[in-house]
Amino acid sequence: MLTKTLAKIDRYYPILAVVVIGLTVLIIFTLRGIFTSFNTASEFDPELGGTTLKIDKASLDEVYQKVINRKVPVLTQTP
Repeated sequence: MLTKTLAKIDRYYPILAVVVIGLTVLIIFTLRGIFTSFNTASEFDPELGGTTLKIDKASLDEVYQKVINRKVPVLTQTP
């Protein structure tokens, strides 16, 4: 009786093997795409860092002085 059971392969196991292999291939391609995008995103383009900032120092000092010298509004009490 045992030899008859072992000799016959159920239909469940080949289907399970195909599904597991398919999911494994899908996971491999998905992870490869994710890690490739991480690698591409982490690359630094040296041309982007070559720009210089142009700041008008006189205008910046004027705004700074306005902020420093402004009067703070006083809260009044109501009777």
